[in-house]
Amino acid sequence: MEVLRTARLRLRWFEEADAPHMRELLNEPAWIQNIYDSEVRTDEQALEWLKARLMARYWTLGYGFWAVDRLEDGQFLGLCGVIKRDGLDHPDIGYGFLSRHWGQGYAREAAAATFRYCRDVLGMHQILGTTGPENLASGRVLLAIGLEDQGVQQTQAHEGLSRVFLWTNSRPRNDQEDIAALRQRWRAALTTEDGLPTLSACVTPEVVARWMAGREDFSPQAYHALARQHAGEAEDTGLRAVPTPLGWRLDLPLE
Repeated sequence: MEVLRTARLRLRWFEEADAPHMRELLNEPAWIQNIYDSEVRTDEQALEWLKARLMARYWTLGYGFWAVDRLEDGQFLGLCGVIKRDGLDHPDIGYGFLSRHWGQGYAREAAAATFRYCRDVLGMHQILGTTGPENLASGRVLLAIGLEDQGVQQTQAHEGLSRVFLWTNSRPRNDQEDIAALRQRWRAALTTEDGLPTLSACVTPEVVARWMAGREDFSPQAYHALARQHAGEAEDTGLRAVPTPLGWRLDLPLE
C-alpha cells in the first residue's frame, strides 16, 4: 500500500515479499552499529521480524516505518517513517538505508517527506528524532528537515545515551481544529486510496484493540476490507471524539 511519494521515491507498507530486503538491511554494519543487532540472519527470521515490528504497527498506529523504493526502477533502498515508541513522549522519525545507496540524498528526501506527512496529514504537533551520540550524519538529516537539537539524553526507550531532536508546532493547539481535521482524515481514510493508510490513526486505542484481537492477517487487502466495513460511517458526525495520549481520536460504537 503506497503512503506517499517524493520526486524520486515511493514510501509504502512493507510486505512479506520484502523479507530478503529486510534481512540485508538488518545486517548492514552501520545498522548494527548505530541502531542494534536484531540477530536476524535468515529470510524466515526477517519475515517474522517484519510482521511483529513493522507490519502490525500499520494497524495499531495508522503509520510506521515504510519501505522506500526508487521510483525510477522500483529498487528497494531502505526504510523511513515514524512510530510511537514506549519510553518517548512523542512519535519519532527514523530511517535506515542500504549503504550502497548512501550519498545520494535519499535519506533526507524521505525524512523530509515523512516530516511533512506527520504535520500535514497526521496532524502531529510534536515530533522527535533520536540518534546515537556519535551518529553525526543522521543528526544532520534531522536538523536539515526542521528538528532542533535537544542535546544528549538518557531516554526510557534506549539503553544507552541518545542525541534527541524535537520539533514543536509554534501555533497554539486548538482542539476544535484538531477534531475537524480528525473527522476529515477519517472521511478520507474510508473514501480514498491516499487516505486509507491513516485509518487506525483515526480511532481510539480501544477500537484498535478490537480490530487487532486474534488478528494474523496484516495485509493491505485486509486493511481495505476493514475500511469497507466502516464505509457507512465516513460522514457520521455523531461519532464521539475523545482525547488520547496520541491526540484526538474517534470512539466507534461496539459492533
